[in-house]
Amino acid sequence: MKRKSVFFGLMLVAAIGFFTQSCSKNDEGTIAETDIALAQDEAYVEAVYDEVDNLVLAETKTLDDNDYVNPGLKSTFTDICYTITVDHPDSTTFPKVITIDFGDGCSIIFNGDTITRSGEIVITLTNRWFIPGAQHIMTFNNFYFNGAKVEGTRTVTFVGLNQRNRFEVDVELVNGKVSFGDAYVTRTASHVREWAWHLNPLIDTVYVTGTASGVNVLGENYSRDIVEPLIYVRCSNLNYQWGLAGGKVEITNSARGNMTIEHNGNGCSGEVIVEKDGAQYNYQFRYRYHKSNN
Repeated sequence: MKRKSVFFGLMLVAAIGFFTQSCSKNDEGTIAETDIALAQDEAYVEAVYDEVDNLVLAETKTLDDNDYVNPGLKSTFTDICYTITVDHPDSTTFPKVITIDFGDGCSIIFNGDTITRSGEIVITLTNRWFIPGAQHIMTFNNFYFNGAKVEGTRTVTFVGLNQRNRFEVDVELVNGKVSFGDAYVTRTASHVREWAWHLNPLIDTVYVTGTASGVNVLGENYSRDIVEPLIYVRCSNLNYQWGLAGGKVEITNSARGNMTIEHNGNGCSGEVIVEKDGAQYNYQFRYRYHKSNN
């Protein structure tokens, strides 16, 4: 079962790899600044929820390996400062509740960037993670990610091997909301993640498909469709952390029409291309404190 550790290890850093992309930019065309800012809001909100998935799944896997017998210990990731408690510290009692507590603020440095989280993530675990149908149901107790308040219910369901011989996980978000002060983005989402495993875990690949919808910081309705699967790979230039290497998302805005966000991370460069009405805006993401367009 050594591969189980690799399976959930990938989740911890997929979104962080995405966050750590540079913000230097190269303009092509004349896309309005408001549209560009909304595209950046979109990427940020999705990555916040992905980071929660990554963290929860990695820590749940570690707890399962230890039969849930170590409540109250610091995270097994030695450079992270949060604590974890389990209400039933055994491998037979389900459902069980796991609490990840960041206290008043817990910061890590990744690739020169600071990520600060506070509050709690509360997970109801219905069964051991590798059992088909097992769910991690996540809620938030005054949880902030670099000053942005995160809300909603995130349900991750382990499906098992699919017809492509990939491990499949369904991810649903209801009542999602990320607040930047008085401004906020709402989100409902349904995604499928597929993991293509190899004997060498450094060449594993993750494919993400699905849709989302909600209201942006300007009060406009939007929908988000992944039209080309988002592809995560291990990046040698990020110490083999996971990075977003490809894929395309189409955003439909009730007031502004359609635009696409293409991830063209050749060599895990983090290049992103925003396209609308034939015009393009190219830039590199890098994680930083997010200032919303409001």
